[in-house]
Parts: sequence; structure tokens; C-alpha cells
Amino acid sequence: MTMKKIAKNIKFEEALAELEQQVQLLESGELPLEEALAAFQQGVALSKVCMAKLNTVQQEVEKIVVTGDDDDEYELEAFADLED
Repeated sequence: MTMKKIAKNIKFEEALAELEQQVQLLESGELPLEEALAAFQQGVALSKVCMAKLNTVQQEVEKIVVTGDDDDEYELEAFADLED
């Protein structure tokens, strides 16, 4: 089993589904050592793709925050700023 190339435009859901397949293959315990290593490497690459896509989305998420004494004043606050 050779490591498949991951498409640059793969969607998060597709990458996650492929990652789950790799995990199932590894958990089955039926792969020869070389194929298990290739499945592991593919899983690592897919997990990096998933994390990169999640990080991108996280940076785009914003929260509306009340800024004044009355509820009519709002501002957008970046998701990353909410972690403080």
C-alpha cells in the first residue's frame, strides 16, 4: 500500500472520512507492517489537512459582543480574541 496523494482542494468532510477509514484499517490489526505504516502516514497527512482547515475556519468565526450599556450597541470580535 502506497500513500495516496491528497487533493489540494479536498473538503474537510472528505478528509475526515478518509482519516476515519485509515484509522479503521489500522485498528483492524490485519495490515502487514508496511501497509500499516503507509496507512499511518496517510492518517497523519489527513489529520494535518483537517487541522489546517479547522484553524482557517476558527480565524473566520466572529462573535457579536455588546459594547454599550444598552443592548443596541454591538461590535464583532474575532474568535481568537475570545480565548483570553
